[in-house]
Amino acid sequence: MNVADIEANLLLYADFEEVASVSRANLFITAAKRWLILRAESASNQGSSLSLGKSFVESMMKRAQDYVAGNANAGSGGNARVRFLGIGGSFR
Repeated sequence: MNVADIEANLLLYADFEEVASVSRANLFITAAKRWLILRAESASNQGSSLSLGKSFVESMMKRAQDYVAGNANAGSGGNARVRFLGIGGSFR
C-alpha cells in the first residue's frame, strides 16, 4: 500500500461523523495510522513534500478515536437500535 492509496482512504472515510458510522471511524483510524507511519518513512527518505499535514491527520485521528469511544455501544453501523414492541389490546 502506498501513500496515495492511504490518502484516498483518509478522504473516503473522513465522513464517519456525518454518516454516524463507528466502522468508518475505525477504518479512518487505521488509514491515519498507516499514513503517519509511511509519512515518517517518506519524510526521512525524500523530504516532507506530502499533500496532507501531520498535525491535521493526527487531530482527525483523535476525533475518530473519540467518536468510536463515545459510540462504542452503537454497533458497527454506528446507528444500531433496538426496538421493543408492546402488546396491544388486539394481540392474540
